[in-house]
Amino acid sequence: MLVQEVINSYGSRARFVVEDLGASKLADRFGVDKYPAIFVDESLVARPEDFYAWGGPETGKYLPWDKVENRRKLQTDLRRMIDIRLSGGEVASLQVTRSAPADRFLPDTHVVDLKGNKLTFQQLRGKPVLVEFWATWCPPCLSTMGWLKHLDPNSVNVVAVAVDSQPKDIDAVVAKLQPAARIVIGSPELRAAFDGPPAVPTMVLADSKGKIVRIFYGAPANLHAEIEKELKKL
Repeated sequence: MLVQEVINSYGSRARFVVEDLGASKLADRFGVDKYPAIFVDESLVARPEDFYAWGGPETGKYLPWDKVENRRKLQTDLRRMIDIRLSGGEVASLQVTRSAPADRFLPDTHVVDLKGNKLTFQQLRGKPVLVEFWATWCPPCLSTMGWLKHLDPNSVNVVAVAVDSQPKDIDAVVAKLQPAARIVIGSPELRAAFDGPPAVPTMVLADSKGKIVRIFYGAPANLHAEIEKELKKL
C-alpha cells in the first residue's frame, strides 16, 4: 500500500492506522462518507474526491488515480506533511461539506450470473440484498466468500460481483468455496452504477425495498459481525 510504504520509512516515529469508515470518529467529524480518506494526526489531508470523481467533476489533486505520477505525488505530499508534524509544525486540514444525504437505491441494472441467468436488482426486492465486490487475488474477499454460507438464503439475497479477475480464476474460486451467492462479472457499467467502488472488498447492504442502508469498505476484523448486526435490523 502506498501510504503504508511511506509510514514504514519513518520507523517508530510514525504509525499507520486503518479505521472502518462506519466507525471512524475522525471521518464522522469531517463529514467523510466515502473511501478513501487520509489523515495526518487529526488533520484531513486527502479526501475521497482527490482519488475518484464519484460521479462529479474530476478535480481531485491525484486524478486520474491510475497514473503512476499521481500516486507518487501523494507519497511526496504525505512525506512533506509528516515531516512538518515531526518537526513540531501544524498541518492545515481540508474541509468536507456534507450535504443532507439523499436516499440511495440499488441500481436497476441488468446482470448475468455465471449460470447465464439474467436478473436485475429490482427483481431481488422482498428481502435484504448484500452485494460483495471481490477479486480472486484478494484474501479478505475470499474469506468473506466462504463466510457467506453462514447467511440464511431465506433471509437475504447475496450477489457477489467479481472485478479485475480472470474468468478461469473466478471459476476456480467458485468451485472451491461454493459461495451461497449469485456470481456475476463486474462490467464497467455495473461498477459505475455503484460509484466505483474504489477498493475490494466493498460490501453494499440494501433493505427489502432496495434502499442502501450501509456500505462496508475494506476488511476490518469485525466486518462479518457488523454485517450480521445490520441484517438483524432489516
